[in-house]
Amino acid sequence: MRGHSNKPEPNRASRVVDVGLASRATRVRLTSTIKGNADAENQTKYGLLGLLDVIRMTNADLNTLALGSDLTTLGLNLNSSECLYSTFASPWAEAPITREPQFSLPLCYYMQPPPLKTSHLSKFQLETLFYIFYAMPKDVLQAYAAQELYNREWQYHQDLKLWFKRSSSADGLNFSNNQYIFFDIKTWECRVFSNMHAAGNFSSGLLHEDSVRVKFMNSS
Repeated sequence: MRGHSNKPEPNRASRVVDVGLASRATRVRLTSTIKGNADAENQTKYGLLGLLDVIRMTNADLNTLALGSDLTTLGLNLNSSECLYSTFASPWAEAPITREPQFSLPLCYYMQPPPLKTSHLSKFQLETLFYIFYAMPKDVLQAYAAQELYNREWQYHQDLKLWFKRSSSADGLNFSNNQYIFFDIKTWECRVFSNMHAAGNFSSGLLHEDSVRVKFMNSS
């Protein structure tokens, strides 16, 4: 009689698992190989090696994209002083334009504005004078605007960089008399100055009128 072996037979479930793992490993290797081939192809196509196709001029579409087209082959005279293509509307236009559009410049653009005279500043509104002062630094008009503001009893504070004035009934504002008001450049309006104590020696920071007067040098 033939004796039975005591060696246990492998479990069928374990064989199925082994086959499944092997199949999965094969798929992973195959996917990695395909991805590696695609990366290598992209490096060859879009890298320095891809310039060989342009240099060899084997692909007409690629040559047109990279090198463009010779305009002389299209019948255009590049030495002409006129428009090369007067009916060309746009690269995306389906039809050429029929004629060159005509434009006319309004006559007001040809008119020269009258020169600004310093005597005109006395007719400007208060907000306009402040705009000239703050918007035209180191300009002669800034000095003339400051001079006109002093003529209207405004004073410039060199530390606070603001314009101040004692309110009066002639201002037409609802402020108490002898109360300091200032022009707020953030809100662009006159407001009551309520930080008199925090400003310290407030009066010492106000510039004297002679400091803002426009002076002309005498020519020797």
